[in-house]
Amino acid sequence: MTKHTINTLLFALNVGVLVLFFRSSDHFFLFLFLAFGFFFLVLSAGVLFLRFNYFMKSIVTIDKPAVLLTFDDGPNPETTPMILDTLNKHDVKAIFFVIGKKALAHPEIVQRMLHEGHRIGNHTFSHHPMFALLSGKKVKNEIQQLQTVLDIHAIQTELFRPPIGYSNPIIARVVKDLGVKVIGWNQRSYDTVVKNPMKLAKRLVRLSKPGSIILLHDNLVQSRDSLDSYLSKAKEKGIIFANEQHLIRITNEIN
Repeated sequence: MTKHTINTLLFALNVGVLVLFFRSSDHFFLFLFLAFGFFFLVLSAGVLFLRFNYFMKSIVTIDKPAVLLTFDDGPNPETTPMILDTLNKHDVKAIFFVIGKKALAHPEIVQRMLHEGHRIGNHTFSHHPMFALLSGKKVKNEIQQLQTVLDIHAIQTELFRPPIGYSNPIIARVVKDLGVKVIGWNQRSYDTVVKNPMKLAKRLVRLSKPGSIILLHDNLVQSRDSLDSYLSKAKEKGIIFANEQHLIRITNEIN
């Protein structure tokens, strides 16, 4: 039973109790409004935040004490290669959730990710800005189209992250039908907002707690330019980052 099902049943129960016992009360409509408000508040949180596992299960932590870096929205020829250089320098492995159109344009970068021990994840073919509003058929097509691109290069992945991290019952159903496994995060870098590389590096160090999965974007200049400083400072503080064995374990966990 999903959390959405539980929330819906509780809402129906609350409404039933109100109708049966409080319909003559002067405060009936206030209580009804509060019941609706609570239901939609929980529902909205479930749509917006994968970490709540509201519609479907997603992995949002890894085994302590490691920290896992994940990168969305690449590959980008101006930023991703330098990010790969920095990860290689520090012997850190990551998961890259690639966009199909970009993977099709830059297959050599995707191959390099794989060759250097990183994992490839499915971030849909076009990263549709209204992905959460698409029909089930279109959601499935977005996921399968990217997998077709990866199949050309003999790359198989069961890892999936929906664009922007939104979820709903349609996405949950498609995920189940396709047998893909959702990887979320519990620490958001906000590298789309924090444009200063040094400030971003400091923020990332603060976010790096044992077991964390951190969301970054490998198509952003500030992410590229902050990464070396961040990893150096984090390692000085004793922070351990995921290596190939950690990625193997997280892959086994979701199979």
